[in-house]
Amino acid sequence: MMKIFLLLLSLMAGCEASTEVKVCRDGWVEFYCKYKASETYQIIDVVPPNNSEIRSTQKDQWENKGRYSLYHDTKNKRLKVAIKQLQQENFGEYECEFFQDQNSPDEVEDEVKVAAETDGCQGQFNQTVYRTAKTTITCDYPENKHRFSDKFLCRENKFTCEEILSTSSSVKSNRKYNLTETNRGFSVSISNVSSHDAGLYWCGVNEGNYRTGLRKIQLKVEGEQHTSDTSRFDSLTHITEVSLKYVVKYSQCCLSTDITTFTRSPTIGQNFTYWCEYPNGAPIKKFICKGEDPSICQPLITTQQKKNTKFSMKEDKEKRNITITVREVTADDSGTYWCGAESTDRRRSNTFFHRFLMTVEHFPPLGTLGEHVLHIAIKLSTSAKRHFLLDTLSSSP
Repeated sequence: MMKIFLLLLSLMAGCEASTEVKVCRDGWVEFYCKYKASETYQIIDVVPPNNSEIRSTQKDQWENKGRYSLYHDTKNKRLKVAIKQLQQENFGEYECEFFQDQNSPDEVEDEVKVAAETDGCQGQFNQTVYRTAKTTITCDYPENKHRFSDKFLCRENKFTCEEILSTSSSVKSNRKYNLTETNRGFSVSISNVSSHDAGLYWCGVNEGNYRTGLRKIQLKVEGEQHTSDTSRFDSLTHITEVSLKYVVKYSQCCLSTDITTFTRSPTIGQNFTYWCEYPNGAPIKKFICKGEDPSICQPLITTQQKKNTKFSMKEDKEKRNITITVREVTADDSGTYWCGAESTDRRRSNTFFHRFLMTVEHFPPLGTLGEHVLHIAIKLSTSAKRHFLLDTLSSSP
């Protein structure tokens, strides 16, 4: 009975019950201090646990206060408080004090308790992507935790983390992004990656009265994709088996890779061989995989599993290259292939060296020599038909 009386007393005094938000260390949070719809305030102070006041004087625009950012949302009658890179000193009670003007006393106080999240926080993942390619960010959440909460992907900016797509939105895709829900959360694919896509992304959760990030993804965009069209063959000997060398540019200073893209058009039934060079310091386990998006493509064969019924792989450690043979290609073998090396660090994505575009044709391209031979064959065929016709006419009565 006494607890109910104290709660009613606090509400009569203009105070609201404290709201608790749970945040990962080194993460970010955005919570709200609300006030009555009938009121209007010019100044709002946020008092963090260290009692160093942070003042908001602007309306309907973000104000940068170091690791704090404030946004006085006059339409929804609330103050958004965003905090980045939370440390131990940022956990505790926050008070929001509202003022009609500079000379008036505070009329309303709202309290928010920021507590450390102990379950569901994930370390930073460093994901390397390549210009003009496609990549996928995977957001997994602890089983049964946040099951009914709105989950989203956002990108960190100067003030807060700007939402890109969410599981609660009716729109799950646009020209750039596409969200797919999974059993453990969701994934977002990014098409036609450019340098503008580099930055810090978060897998977040919206609990209604606050938003926070659980997993940080550092997206790094590397290398131009140099394209070489080698669709024509130089001699008929290339029709049965083709060797293709990939060239890679590797900068030790910047750890950046220029992805070289080659296109070839082998013929159905042909044995097709190509090889790609890898840089010094590449992880031990090399592989090839198929798919437009290298971040989610599945390896077809590795240097540890060197052979199967379709593919074979041979590594030359002195020349730092791997040779891949595709036996008896079919139309289903058309697609995008990547040469890569498996990362030994779970916090980093796999490294890729080359992209190969294969389009399987029903008939082999002839090339210069092939066209010459075909021309001779047509002449011979025409001559044979002429002789056959003359023989037929001379033998007729």
